[in-house]
Amino acid sequence: MSKVIAWVKNIRPIKILTVLCMGVLLIVTQACGPVTAGEPKAGANSELSVPKGDKVLNRYEGGMNNFSDTDPRSNEGKTKTEALKENAEQNVIDQTSTVGENTRRILDKKGENAADFGKNLQQNTEGTKDKTGNSADNFAKGVQRGIENIKDNTKNAVGDLTKGAKGAADDAKTNVQRTAQDATSAVNRTVREAD
Repeated sequence: MSKVIAWVKNIRPIKILTVLCMGVLLIVTQACGPVTAGEPKAGANSELSVPKGDKVLNRYEGGMNNFSDTDPRSNEGKTKTEALKENAEQNVIDQTSTVGENTRRILDKKGENAADFGKNLQQNTEGTKDKTGNSADNFAKGVQRGIENIKDNTKNAVGDLTKGAKGAADDAKTNVQRTAQDATSAVNRTVREAD
């Protein structure tokens, strides 16, 4: 504690005042100073900031920063967008048609033949059938395990009930015996005191 008091006594108000003045001066010069960061330096040739020759990525159009305001790579995005739009139009299901007509229309647009579609449909149906069969077997096994657990729990509950009832009867018997002994002792004391 004495070290802390000695350190506080060593601090002089002039040091604190100097630090505060320097901080205020720094904040004022930064907040009120001219904004020159990021601006190109104007000189005899103001087009020095514009790349020339092979380094020009897009042509001068007079937009923001002397270049086009659109990204030159946006053409790639347009082609991808058009391809996705065309794919979506091909896959749109007509609500007024039947399922067979919609399937036939989609297959015709994609260039697949009906035999491949039928084979794929059959494989998917068989896979679904196997999964359903496995699920039913697992469900049956789970139900059987549940029934066995219920039986075991019932047996345990009956055993616990029997043990509990037997313990309660033993406790009641012990309590009656103690009460009888206490009553006998009280009667004996009373007889002795009366003599």
